[in-house]
Amino acid sequence: MAIIPEIPTIDLRSYIQPDTSPEQKAKVVDEVKKACSQYGFLQVTGHGVPLANQREVLGSCKSLFDLPQDRKDALSLKNNPARRGYERIGEQILDAKALPDCKEGYYLGREVPLKQLGFLRGPNQWPDLPDEEFHAPVSKYYEHMLRLGGSLLEMLALGLGHDVSVLEAFTKEPVVNLKLLHYPKHISEDPKQFGAGAHTDFGAITILLQQPGKHGLEVYHSSSDAWLSVPAVEDVFVINMGDLVHKWTDGKYSSTVHRVVNASGGDRYSVPCFYQGDLSATNPFKPGDTTETVEQHIKRKFDMSYGLSSK
Repeated sequence: MAIIPEIPTIDLRSYIQPDTSPEQKAKVVDEVKKACSQYGFLQVTGHGVPLANQREVLGSCKSLFDLPQDRKDALSLKNNPARRGYERIGEQILDAKALPDCKEGYYLGREVPLKQLGFLRGPNQWPDLPDEEFHAPVSKYYEHMLRLGGSLLEMLALGLGHDVSVLEAFTKEPVVNLKLLHYPKHISEDPKQFGAGAHTDFGAITILLQQPGKHGLEVYHSSSDAWLSVPAVEDVFVINMGDLVHKWTDGKYSSTVHRVVNASGGDRYSVPCFYQGDLSATNPFKPGDTTETVEQHIKRKFDMSYGLSSK
């Protein structure tokens, strides 16, 4: 019987902490490189994001999604030019009244004034909740994601033999978006129904915070033709490569198909962070390659995903 592999767990502490040796940092870089090459996914500890803030953000998810439906609908992303805000995922296909327990999402990113509105850039919508219950912990968490995302990108560049300076343009003013998610109890008996169907992510990297003990993420491992369950463990982030990194590294770092089945038996919260990069940047791993900017790549992926383009 074939042995089903597991997504590697890597302690980043030796890379992130300043008082470790070059050899210790290089060891972490090599482990990250191998995981990204073989799986396109890794789990990380020693990431420097305070556990207290992780718990606060998951609490913020519950506070938001527990609001009355009319208060959530008032924050609809359809009312926001930057598509920031609330969404009932599934209502675009079926009447929302027939989906009382459909998945919910809430999008936010770097606060950008309306006069500087642009693709994936603009003002956020904030729920009418106490500052310490939502705005403060979510904003703090966003800053931690910027830092962790930058460190992970450094490791990716070093793993390919580049100096971290190649990332200067890519990380100058990066688009980094959070998506707070609520998966209701999975009640469908249809095996084809998922909390999130099989897909890859459009951007550079994704950093996922999962509610501890609320499992559901599965990663497809082509070599064993199997779906690998990724447990939801406290203080462990799940990292995956997006289509942008896959393309720019010629597949050396793999963007892997994954899906979500809410197998927790109840409500499940998670917070993916999508690090897209500076929209005007081009491939940092191939200096001189200016064939496509980050913005052009993301727009093309949106067009293909929603049937707007045949490219």
